[in-house]
Amino acid sequence: MLDGRRSARYLKALRALDGSGKLATADVDELVGAVHREFAEKFCTTPLGIVSRCYLGAPYEVHTLALDGSIISHYRAGEPLPHGMDRARSLAESERYLAIEVYPDRLMCVRPDGSTVLLESAR
Repeated sequence: MLDGRRSARYLKALRALDGSGKLATADVDELVGAVHREFAEKFCTTPLGIVSRCYLGAPYEVHTLALDGSIISHYRAGEPLPHGMDRARSLAESERYLAIEVYPDRLMCVRPDGSTVLLESAR
């Protein structure tokens, strides 16, 4: 089940995504490693990617972490997100959620306290 509470280690890693917009390769690797550890220890799957609100300021709205290649990208208003992650954009822009985990068949909204809200995909 994907709907378990997320660990403090995972939440800390998610918050590091937007620290400066410029993370060293080692920091990105550690961040992706933390995400993979979270899911390897608790769940049988990992998300395709993670979408979060971007705090770098205008013109950026959201950023993504693609777990297949350790890529963090920041997106401007209206700029499409890759790999089906665009369906998480409006949720990620909300201050209610720390991040949105994108799976092929669902979205998992992670609140700042680590609790989650499961949304089935409209695909």
